[in-house]
Amino acid sequence: MKLASKILNITLAVVVLCTLVAAVGSAITKKPILLSVIRSNSMYPVWERGDMVMIDNLTKQETIFYGDIIFFKAENGSLATKGWIAHRVIGGNAKDGYLTKGDANKFSDQETDETGQIKRSWIAGKAVMMGDQPIVFKKIGYLSLWLEKYQSNPLVLPAFALILGIIIAIGELKPGQKRKKRSKGKGMELPLIYLIGGLSISIIVGGTMIASSYTLNQIYEVSQQSQGVLVGSDVGMLKIGDSVSRDLSEIKNEGIFPLIGVITTNDKQIQLSHQKFTLSKGQQINTSYIVTAQVPGRYKATIKVGLFFPLLPAAIIYFLAEKSYWLALAIVSLIPGLPLILYPFIDGKMRRKTLSVIRKKTRKLQRIF
Repeated sequence: MKLASKILNITLAVVVLCTLVAAVGSAITKKPILLSVIRSNSMYPVWERGDMVMIDNLTKQETIFYGDIIFFKAENGSLATKGWIAHRVIGGNAKDGYLTKGDANKFSDQETDETGQIKRSWIAGKAVMMGDQPIVFKKIGYLSLWLEKYQSNPLVLPAFALILGIIIAIGELKPGQKRKKRSKGKGMELPLIYLIGGLSISIIVGGTMIASSYTLNQIYEVSQQSQGVLVGSDVGMLKIGDSVSRDLSEIKNEGIFPLIGVITTNDKQIQLSHQKFTLSKGQQINTSYIVTAQVPGRYKATIKVGLFFPLLPAAIIYFLAEKSYWLALAIVSLIPGLPLILYPFIDGKMRRKTLSVIRKKTRKLQRIF
């Protein structure tokens, strides 16, 4: 019974984690992120309603291949009323649009709807595959489906998660016999709940920031004497000494929280119009960059536009992002979940119990290996 109880607690913790990522992440970003709950059986037997699927969120430059299962939201036709759809690509291309079809459907989406081919800009991501099969978590998305009625207000679910964490913390801070009885024999279960809760908050925050950030890869060439056009390049071939200005993006804060924007590049010949900036609610800026041809050669420049919650000073976030965008993302994301993650090591009794269990598990592993 004790083993069954532990398995049940761990399973519930994983379900809560996945549900928070899917429900809160999509509620804030208005698109599927990291995980998506399946709402129909149009892709049976690949997955069914209530399953949860891992998503690879795509940048605008990433290629889509035939056979990929994409997540898209049509902007016209009857498909536009169905929200996010996950169907397989059976034809088309990025320029003209894609042909799609649910595996369980007799006809393609284009044969049954006036929407036409699916535009590249409508696609948020594609299913993460392991071999020729997507990564699917069976039936654990039903809780997220039940929570969807609260998604009209993107603050409800984060507030719910925060309140839940506060209630747990207050309950653990209360002294007395009741707490002793409750914590007796719990081993790693309670610390695991704190860990899962903290990681859930961090994943939600990180996923939201990833969804609002993107990467531009720009290929160009610098020549001693000639100028010209390169296929797939907005800059083309430049002669030494030439400078070319290009628009980068229009960035707008459509959320309710202020954001810190950071733009970095790995190319010293590129000058950015903005490197770090703060966007208040509703504020918008237009960004651009200038390429100054200095050294002959062919270049593949990367420009990373990142938007971060103001959990650290802008100067620190920019310093971290210059080292690595993912380093900055990890550190900023970790901050709101850190109190819950660290609490099992701050509380004296829980710390001793946690360390004791860790030592026992370590000794068992040492005996095995």
